[in-house]
Amino acid sequence: MIAELDASLINIGTDKKERIVANIEGEDAEFIANALAKEYGKSLLSDNLSRNVEYPGRFLDVGKVGYGLYVDIGVTDSSRMDALVPLHKMREQLNLLGPLKAITEAFVLVDYLPIEVKLTSIDLHNNRVEAEFDQKLISRLKEWLQDDHERLLVFGANYRQIESSLKKSGHREDIYEIEQLGKFEFSLRCKRSTRASGMLAAIGPRLRGVPMHLFIPKELKAMQNAKA
Repeated sequence: MIAELDASLINIGTDKKERIVANIEGEDAEFIANALAKEYGKSLLSDNLSRNVEYPGRFLDVGKVGYGLYVDIGVTDSSRMDALVPLHKMREQLNLLGPLKAITEAFVLVDYLPIEVKLTSIDLHNNRVEAEFDQKLISRLKEWLQDDHERLLVFGANYRQIESSLKKSGHREDIYEIEQLGKFEFSLRCKRSTRASGMLAAIGPRLRGVPMHLFIPKELKAMQNAKA
């Protein structure tokens, strides 16, 4: 992007929450920052948060607490400003009772899953923000559950890397569709005759360190019916 512009990339890395941080200097730095923000999103300041507004984010530290799920919405001026989706709200929106662990397993709610949340409460004094799921997530989960295709969720690789790993393992024809969920998060929709667990075994060694999760509708619906 900056090769022909008046700007220099001073450094690039990640912060403690694995967000990408780029330091760019030069007359075109502001233009580049705006372009990057449009393409990839940008960090937020807590003072700019608003109730009843939807924000993109990702699940963080799933399973570390039992009272809900935290969503990293990109607030950078406070380390404790992740949005909490309380357990009671999750039960209401997903129409499933039970402990948090059972709900997250039944819907494959895992770290780095891209989602959007609507903020319902903002308490800056106590560094507490509460939210609820955007309807898009609920609709997507319901759609996947009604589908008879198994899925392999791949978080932390780009499209080219996934395509390459599929082709080199000889399994590209086993994938019906590669759905992009986020910039580096994808759902590999398997053909009806293909098991997601088999795809995990095939491409997992080629994408070492990349988190992958199975979404198998038949098994998940059985878990949900057992908890209903």
